[in-house]
Amino acid sequence: MDKATGFYPVDWGFESLRACFPLFQTIYCMKLLLENWKRFLLNENLLAPYESDLEYTEDGKLVLYHVSSTSDIETLDPAVAAQSTKSYTKAEYRTWDRPRIFFFTRLGQEDIGVGRIQGQAYKATIDPEVLYPIMQDPLKFSYPDRQEEYKKIREERDGMPSYYPINTYDMVATLAENEGFQGGFIYPQKVGNLIVALWNPIGVEKLEQDFY
Repeated sequence: MDKATGFYPVDWGFESLRACFPLFQTIYCMKLLLENWKRFLLNENLLAPYESDLEYTEDGKLVLYHVSSTSDIETLDPAVAAQSTKSYTKAEYRTWDRPRIFFFTRLGQEDIGVGRIQGQAYKATIDPEVLYPIMQDPLKFSYPDRQEEYKKIREERDGMPSYYPINTYDMVATLAENEGFQGGFIYPQKVGNLIVALWNPIGVEKLEQDFY
């Protein structure tokens, strides 16, 4: 015992550290499991208000539908789609210019602006935890107290000075991505009519049945 401190000395040599490594590894794994479980519960709560209008696969993926005038598509790429936007999506791009593709969440769904969309229907699946409910904004990414955080990220990413105006959609998307919501937004056009907007390419397959 050290008479000055009243504690027994600890040997932090290589052998001691090696002996402790399994314990550190176990603690780290438990921490990861806890964080993933919290994230799972959080996501379950975030999408809970929409559950009646969502369709899932047996392995828990969210099913999405897209109707296109182009046939034989294997991958929907927002960057490509943005080059030939339809009239009903141009209004969306006036509010925020990030390329994205819009999906329905159930068969037979109509756009509230144009009704039934003509074309080939496609089906995709995505992990629900990558989608953020922008209209509800449960994590408050659009709140004023998050603006400085967003401006710092925007300046590092785009070189845009902090005094430039803030686009709220980009602010929410940027902060959401930092929290792991890498896929896109989910939001209602009206009650019972959900839209998913994705900004990353996604693989699709032709729907082997009538959409409407």
